[in-house]
Amino acid sequence: MTYPFASLPENLAAFCAVLRRDHRFRIGPRELMDAAHGLEFADITNERVVRDVLRPILSKTFDDANAFDAAFDRFFRGRDDAVPPPEGLGPPETSVDESADAADAAAAKRRAPTSAPKEVDVDSGTVDAGTVREVADADGEARAALLRASYSPLAGEGAPLLLEPPTRAWLEAAGALSARVQTAASRRWRPAVHGPRFDFRRTLRTSLHTGGEPITPRWRAPPRHRSRFVVLIDGSRSMGESARPALRTAVALSAVSRATETFTFSTMLRRITRDTRRAAAGERRTLHVEQAWGGGTTIGACLDEFLLVFGERLLGPDTVVIIASDGLDVGSPNLLRQAMARLARRAAAIVWINPLLDTAGYEPTAVGMSLARPHITTLASVGDPDALRALARALRVG
Repeated sequence: MTYPFASLPENLAAFCAVLRRDHRFRIGPRELMDAAHGLEFADITNERVVRDVLRPILSKTFDDANAFDAAFDRFFRGRDDAVPPPEGLGPPETSVDESADAADAAAAKRRAPTSAPKEVDVDSGTVDAGTVREVADADGEARAALLRASYSPLAGEGAPLLLEPPTRAWLEAAGALSARVQTAASRRWRPAVHGPRFDFRRTLRTSLHTGGEPITPRWRAPPRHRSRFVVLIDGSRSMGESARPALRTAVALSAVSRATETFTFSTMLRRITRDTRRAAAGERRTLHVEQAWGGGTTIGACLDEFLLVFGERLLGPDTVVIIASDGLDVGSPNLLRQAMARLARRAAAIVWINPLLDTAGYEPTAVGMSLARPHITTLASVGDPDALRALARALRVG
């Protein structure tokens, strides 16, 4: 694999600049840090590994993923489209003043031989090559963080999370799902129109109205328990607006069933059950859940945390787990595989809601989806109340 520039930060920053310039990718400092962190665990000499690490981090849509592959080939197999990294994203070998003559100084720096050390005027004094100057603005701090030897973790952006009261259509669809999804039968026998056990006592009492003739037989049957729901919503940047229907589903389920627990996750897990119940009661809620919304994606670590902290209390043979995620994951594959296996053993069913299923030509072949798929009971896409009703008709538990 060929790298056009000398250092990893330069190559990464330049490649992201090409994606922004030529393909209109929405890439900022956070995506750069996520990509750098992902490459820490990859063999950077293996082209396929680097491609597979960067694609889910930098691509947000199916079209982005297609454009990514073509841009990756052009950038790393030839220097025609390679451009120098933006100012502030290069290696910390020299410091350039961010004043009015910054552009001229940067151009002179690029024209000068790379092997000739020189001094650069910064503000009122001179500094030697290799000095790192502190930048006051927030973007500068983010760019400096990218150049550290140990990159920052996949931090969340703390984007606000909006919970709205459910509409009538969502309530009806959630009610249909709650009514149709039933799990193990109760040990108690109750009166029923039809059942496996003949109710002699009730039949005899009913025959008193017909002169002792048992015209209408009575029956008993064990009722089936209503399921408990655990909703885990992926709020990473790759989900974007696709996470909104999952939030509406969680709020609607909370309105029709009190036995509903809701969590969001990105690089960390956050329980928002109390807030979804308030939204179900008609209150509009705006939450700030740092590192659980708007960041990167570590599905395996978040599922493992859920099992460790909440699994004993919330999981059981009457629990249906709903995971809303696109399956794009940069965490440990082994941890995700183990967490899904444990989750499948302790729950009645696992429903995976993937918004990418509605995309033409999509195949669930991402690493996260391929590892989770053997343990999934139902794979579906829910973007509106009609899709939720279709899920209710398709899913059977017990």
